[in-house]
Amino acid sequence: MFSGCISAKDETSGGRSVNPPNRNPLERMRNTASPGHGFKYFDGVGWKYLPPGVTAEDLYALAQESFVAGDNTKALFAARWLHIHQPGADLAPEARRIVAQVYEKRGFHENAFQEYQALLDAHPNYDAAKRSEVSQRMFEIAGEYLGGKWFRWKLPYQERMYLPLFSSMNRTANLYHQVVTNAPYGELAASAQYGVGQAHEQALTGFWGFFADERAYKKATEAYQLLADRYQKRTGDAPRPNQKEVDRVVAEASFRVASIYEVQANEGVYDQSMAKRAINAFSDFLTLNTGNPELKPRREEAVTRINGLHLERVRGALAIAEFYERRGKWIAAFKYFGETSARAENVEGLAAKGTTIYEEAQRINKQANTSLFRVSKKSVNEALDKAAEIENADPTKLMNLSDRELDSLERSSRRIELNLRLQEAELRKAVDGDDAVYQKVDALKGRADTLLKAAEAELDRREAEANKE
Repeated sequence: MFSGCISAKDETSGGRSVNPPNRNPLERMRNTASPGHGFKYFDGVGWKYLPPGVTAEDLYALAQESFVAGDNTKALFAARWLHIHQPGADLAPEARRIVAQVYEKRGFHENAFQEYQALLDAHPNYDAAKRSEVSQRMFEIAGEYLGGKWFRWKLPYQERMYLPLFSSMNRTANLYHQVVTNAPYGELAASAQYGVGQAHEQALTGFWGFFADERAYKKATEAYQLLADRYQKRTGDAPRPNQKEVDRVVAEASFRVASIYEVQANEGVYDQSMAKRAINAFSDFLTLNTGNPELKPRREEAVTRINGLHLERVRGALAIAEFYERRGKWIAAFKYFGETSARAENVEGLAAKGTTIYEEAQRINKQANTSLFRVSKKSVNEALDKAAEIENADPTKLMNLSDRELDSLERSSRRIELNLRLQEAELRKAVDGDDAVYQKVDALKGRADTLLKAAEAELDRREAEANKE
């Protein structure tokens, strides 16, 4: 742990240290920071003599030859010396590129990425074709970390020892974001922005995904939405050189947004808003990609998932209805069983007959309709059971009641009135079509409503009098 791991040794050195490294950072800085000729020391290489008049071309040739020969330490020494002490030389960016390549060979891909970035920052006029090659390599390095490659921490003041860290999707997202920042409308921009979304989405899975919250989902959806908003081809736009690939990642990004909403919808049965957002997002995907034959499988999948989300909304309404029924809230349960039935009928109309989704919707619809009749009967029966509690009450003589008696009358009247908040057809159905019982229920409903209003008025009067005192 204290010494760290060591990256692959150079073949030319046989794995042996040339000279013991200088452990004094100030001494090392003094040796490596002074330009000119003379003996110079570099960790992992040892002392090197730079003759008078050494040119950038000489240093670059040494760096290139050493790199090709597999002597990475010497290549790193010469390339570093060139770009640090002769930054204005034409070969300085090439030397920096060799430094990055050496880091790659040693497994320090994040350090290589940083060196490539430093090259682009320090040399804005770098050859366009070579700049494109560097950007491509940075994009590929980000892809390796997206694939699960672990980050490494290179120990300070040396070039070979490291401590393995972990796979980090947040750091991976930052790498992709840097590629986008370098050229927001370059050929790699759309794909790199998609990589940002992919990294944030992968951070929602595995061990760390257990701790993900709404903000983590938001990062992923915002990355994909930015991609769709920025790179969606609009009427009048000139096609990009890689337009086909851009169209593909834009379409996939909109699909991923809908998928993330779907995951959130499935996490909470009582939160129906996210399922609706997922349905809308999948519908937008279908609308924007109707004429793309290459996305036919994706479109078919979107339709299936929309139907599945509608079914989840059915299940959500059913769960709410059953929740209220267990707690004796008959009218609330009746409302949600009715909504369950309506949503199930909608799914039956959308899904193909014989499919699992269609059959499940049909089953739930039947269950909801049975439950509607059950809770309506329970609601009416409870009201009839409470009829005795208000039977002898006179709405014109409530002033004579004590506060306790008045409160009890108000609660009973409210409960009966609430339990009978059903349409006439539902009330008749609840009493099995018995007209005599229905007339009794209808009269009870009117009486409860009258008493409730009178009790509320008397309570208000008493409260007003109490406030005057």
